[in-house]
Amino acid sequence: MAPRSARTDANQPSREGAHEAPLVVQQAQKQDPEQPALGSVLPAFDAAATADVAVVGAGPAGLALAAELAQQGLSVVLVSPESKFVNNYGVWLDEFKDLGLEHTLDTVWDDAVCFFKEQQAVRVGRPYGRVCRRRLREHLVARCAAAGVAYLEAEVADASSSPSDQSAHLGLADGRRLSCRLAVLASGQAAGKLLKYEAGVPPVAAQTAYGIEAEVEGYGDSYPTDAMLFMDFRRHHTGLYDGTANRQQPGKSQHGKDGLWGTEAEVPSFLYAMPLGGNRVFLEETCLVARPAMPFATLKRRLERRCRALGIEVKEVHEEEWSYIPVGGPLPLPDQPVAAYGAAASLVHPATGYSITRSLREAPATARAVQLALQEQPSSAAAVRYVWEALWTQERRRQTSFQVFGMELLCQLDTGSTADFFTTFFRLPHSFWRGFLASKLSSVDLLSFAMLTWLLAPLNIKAKLVTHFMLDPSGRYMIGCYTGKNREQWEAGPGGAATQLPAAAAGMLALQQLAQQAAERV
Repeated sequence: MAPRSARTDANQPSREGAHEAPLVVQQAQKQDPEQPALGSVLPAFDAAATADVAVVGAGPAGLALAAELAQQGLSVVLVSPESKFVNNYGVWLDEFKDLGLEHTLDTVWDDAVCFFKEQQAVRVGRPYGRVCRRRLREHLVARCAAAGVAYLEAEVADASSSPSDQSAHLGLADGRRLSCRLAVLASGQAAGKLLKYEAGVPPVAAQTAYGIEAEVEGYGDSYPTDAMLFMDFRRHHTGLYDGTANRQQPGKSQHGKDGLWGTEAEVPSFLYAMPLGGNRVFLEETCLVARPAMPFATLKRRLERRCRALGIEVKEVHEEEWSYIPVGGPLPLPDQPVAAYGAAASLVHPATGYSITRSLREAPATARAVQLALQEQPSSAAAVRYVWEALWTQERRRQTSFQVFGMELLCQLDTGSTADFFTTFFRLPHSFWRGFLASKLSSVDLLSFAMLTWLLAPLNIKAKLVTHFMLDPSGRYMIGCYTGKNREQWEAGPGGAATQLPAAAAGMLALQQLAQQAAERV
C-alpha cells in the first residue's frame, strides 16, 4: 500500500492550521508539570505484541474511547507522544452532569449572557462551566488504567488494514510497525492525511480565537461577574476612544448604524469571557467561522483594542491561548485504511466548533460498534468499514449537511447580519437551539428548526436564508444528503439511501419549493 500521505486531501493544510500552523503547534506542545506523564500511570506496551485495538491519540476523545473499549473486554494500546490537555474547554453544565463529569469543572456560572446590540443583554438561561484540564485528564487516564489500557509512546506515520484477515498495521515515525486487529485514529484533524473524503463539498473553514487568562481591573463595570460572557458581537474593537464603549447608545454611534457603517466586508468576531473569581478573567476574541481563517494577530489586536474601549485594564497575563478549530468541509468516506474517532472523524460541529462533549458522550456507542465489528467481520478492512458506517450513518450525514449549510451562511454574514441572526437564534424554543448546539436534532427536527428560524427572522435574514439555500453549493450538498444522492460516491447503485427517511427527503424538497416561492416575493 502506498503511503497515505502521498494522497493528501486538498483540505489537509487547512485542517492543520494553514498559515497559523506554527502557533497551532506551539499551543499543542504546551507543558503542564501538574499533569503526570502517561507512561507513569499506564503500563508499557510491547511493540512486538498484538493488541485487539490500537487507539492513536491521547486527547479527551482518545482516552475516553480507549477506556470504553477496554471495559468491553478488548485489549487496547494507546499510541501517542506524551501530551497534556492544554486548551480551555467551556461546556453546558447540564450536558456534563448527564455524563457524570460535573466534578471535573473548576468554575460554574448559573447563566450565560450575550450582547448583539448596544445596551441589549440577552440572558441565555442555561448554566455554563469551565472544565479543569487537570481533573478531566486525571479522570480519563484513571479510567484507562483501571480498565487495563497499555501505553506506547510513539508517533504514527501510516496505517493499513488487511482485506483478508483481522490484521491491521501502524507504521511508526521511528520505523517500527505495530500490529493490531483494528486501529482507530483519535489524534485530531491532523489525522486527515491518512483518510479519504467526499468530493463536491464546500472546503474546510476554521474557527480561530486568541485568549488570555489574566488579572484585570474594570471587568465588572462592563459585564456581570455572576455569569459567563458567551458572545459579545458589538463592534467595540475599533473606532472608539478608550473607556467609551459602555456609553454607546443604540443608533447613536458616530460611525452610523450602531457603529457598522462601512463594515459590510469585515469578518465579525466576538468577545468570550469567563470571570474566574477576584480579578482573574479568561478573555478570548473569537472568530466563529471564516475562510481563510482569521489570523491570530488580528484577533489579538482586536482583543487588546476592545479591552481598552471597555475600560478593562490587563494587569498580569498568566497564560495565552491560540485556538484553531477546523470546521466543515467534506466528511470521511466509509472505505478507509483505518477507523477514526473524535475530531479525527470530523465529529466537530461545523457551525459552532463544539466537539468535546459529543466525543465523550458517544464513546460508549462507538466502542460497542468496534466490538461488534471485530466479532462479526471477517477482516480488518471490513471491520473498519463497519465502524465508519456506524459512526456516519446516512441520518448523521443529513444532520451534518444541515450544519454545514448553517456554517457556510455564517461565513457570509457581516457583523450586523450576524447580530440579527443570533438574536433570532436565541428566540427559538430552548429545545431547538440547545438541540442544535448539541447535535441532538434529527434531520426532520432540523427542517422544523429552519422553518421556524425563517418565520422569526427579520427580512434581511429571511432574504439571506432563501438566496443561500438556492444559490450556495452547501444548499445543493444538503439536498444531496437528504435525498441520498451523496451515497453514489461510494455505492455501486445511485440513491440507495433515499428511502431510509422519506420524511426527511420529502421535507427537504418541500423546503426547496418554499424557498423558491419566497425568492419570488423577496
